[in-house]
Parts: sequence; structure tokens; C-alpha cells
Amino acid sequence: MEILIKDQKISCEYISRKRKTLEIQIQPDGTLRVLAPKGLKKEKVLKTIRDKEDWIVNKIQEINSRAVPGKPEFKEQELHYGFGNARALSFISAPENKKLAVDLKSEGFVLSGRDFHKDRVRSALEEWYRFQTEKRVAYFVKKYRNSLPRPAKIQVKTQKKRWGSCNHKGKVMFNWKLSMAPAWVLEYLVVHELSHIEEFNHSKNFWALVRKTCPRCDEARDWLKKNQWKFQRFD
Repeated sequence: MEILIKDQKISCEYISRKRKTLEIQIQPDGTLRVLAPKGLKKEKVLKTIRDKEDWIVNKIQEINSRAVPGKPEFKEQELHYGFGNARALSFISAPENKKLAVDLKSEGFVLSGRDFHKDRVRSALEEWYRFQTEKRVAYFVKKYRNSLPRPAKIQVKTQKKRWGSCNHKGKVMFNWKLSMAPAWVLEYLVVHELSHIEEFNHSKNFWALVRKTCPRCDEARDWLKKNQWKFQRFD
């Protein structure tokens, strides 16, 4: 859902569960998360948010200032996107590692190695993205093997202007940057391209098949339109 704070529409995730206190969090991607005790009145939640408006706006502006579109420098604390959320880079010296190792932890991307030149950092991140995208594409293709046509071949590659594509021979291709997006968005794109094997067009029949298989189809398309700059700034 969205909430209006000082004339700004801010995405807000509201979670009600068994807990004693109300907590407001600002996520790394600049969205708001509210953790509320079960049964707490909506008026109380809104009042708490209003009381913290200045803090919320300042924190979101701070995050946005670090994640503006532009050419990245691949330095520590710079934000890059993984599975839909902004993740800060951190470096750990490991002289025994000839090659930079990348690990995604709760605090962000952790890179360990001996040389953190920006070209090496970029290359290591790209390799991580490719691997994660390949793994998740394979998972979703398997998930829909009984409900959608099976591809003749799957390839994860560099695609400047496309998230994915499909040819007449049933070969499907996906942009390696898709692991920057939430898993449910990547899932939609897999469904989209597999559906093209049956309906090689964007007809009503095609979209009916996609929406039948992926109920969050329209939400995923909207997410991609709004967030495509997060993919493009990596180049």
C-alpha cells in the first residue's frame, strides 16, 4: 500500500503480528515497513507515523541520495540492488583469495579478496548476478514444466533493452540483471517467455495465458517500468 507523508507517496508494508510494541522501519530501498501488535487501532498507527514524519522523510532522502541514477563507482557503501532491495557494498581483506568472492548477507553485499579495484568489483558482482539469475530461472522453468511449454534451450545473457526474449525454435533468453529484481518479478518474466512458446505474439490469448499462470503479472510489469533505472545504472 501507499501512504502520503509530506506530499510524498511512500510505499508501505504493514505487518500485524504478536508483539508488544509498534515499530517503524525504513528499508534499504526507501520503503516503509510498519510492525504492529495485533489488534492495534489504525488511528494509533497513523498517529505514530505522523509523529515521525520528519525522521521518515530524512531517512528516505538519505537513502535516495546514495542510490541516484548515474554511473556507479563500485566503492564501499555504494548501493546496488539484489532481489529488489538496495544493498550496500562492504569489503573484507582476504589476501589468500585471488578472485573476489561475493556473498549477500543481511547487511548487504560482502566482497572478500585482495584487490578491490572498481573493475574487479564490477566483474565479481556481474558474475554473482549471472549465477543467481541462472539458478532462479531454472527453478521457475521447472516449477511450470507441467503447465507451460518447455523451452528448447535456456540462456542468460547480456540484453541491453530486453528483460527476456523467445525465438521460434523455443529458445528463451533472459537478462542477467534480473536477480536485481524481486523473485516474483523474475518469476513473471519466466512465465512471460515460456508463454511465448505457445503464443508467439502479444495477443489477448497470450496475456490470458500469462495472467492465468501469474496473477501478479500486471504488478510485475508496473514494477519493471518504475525500477528499470536500477538495472541500467550498473553499466
